[in-house]
Amino acid sequence: MSWTVFRASLWQRRTAILWYVVGLAFYSWLMVWYWPSIGGSEYQKLIESLPPEMLKMFGGTEISFGTMGGFFQVEYLGLMWMIIVLSAVLVYASRSFAGEIADGTMELTLSQPVSRVQVAASRIAGLAVLSGVLSLATFGSVQLFGPAYDVRLSSHALWSLVALGALFMLAGGGLGMLISACVRGAGKAGGIAAGLFALMWASDIVSNVSDLADFFGPVNLVSAWQPGAVIDGASVKPEAWWLYGLTAAVSLAASVAIFSRRDAA
Repeated sequence: MSWTVFRASLWQRRTAILWYVVGLAFYSWLMVWYWPSIGGSEYQKLIESLPPEMLKMFGGTEISFGTMGGFFQVEYLGLMWMIIVLSAVLVYASRSFAGEIADGTMELTLSQPVSRVQVAASRIAGLAVLSGVLSLATFGSVQLFGPAYDVRLSSHALWSLVALGALFMLAGGGLGMLISACVRGAGKAGGIAAGLFALMWASDIVSNVSDLADFFGPVNLVSAWQPGAVIDGASVKPEAWWLYGLTAAVSLAASVAIFSRRDAA
């Protein structure tokens, strides 16, 4: 790995990273502040008034929406959170290879005394740092602001969520890196990766009411993301750790192998 490339990868994106961190921290505070106003019995009554089919569309088969974990998953840590963090890691991933190749800056980078494998490893290290920072900004903010509004996470839940959130982003970013290593142009790479996750989301939603739509099945990254259950005291399912870990490892290793052999001109 090249420390120069690693530092440059993060430094060039420092403003965007800062705004993502601030935005996630603010969103976490907003949800923590909002929970005492609508949570508990009032929220339970609201949820019970909805048709069962609608609850299934929002993943109601995995967690009770009337709990604090269910509230956070529906209002924040489900779709909205995934859109925010995946946009951050996919933009980073799409720029890491495809974007720089299309802009012509990759040639300048490779003209330095650094190998392609070192460049790729440095970009991956930057992705890992970005994933960890965004995950800590999310759940650390909940833990920081929570006690003032009677919202508390156990130490086990906090660090499980931080680790799982970072691994989720690393898996998503890994797929983005793999696509970025195969195509030319950041927009194309980001669009393909975003479309893949949109299909996963659609599959997860529709599969709750129809088995015919479960075409991603056990490899659906979206379906495995169940932070609400962890907030309510459950442990992360082993299959979620394996899915995210293997997806990240395989996709990132493949991105290095492909980038090291492709034309960067």
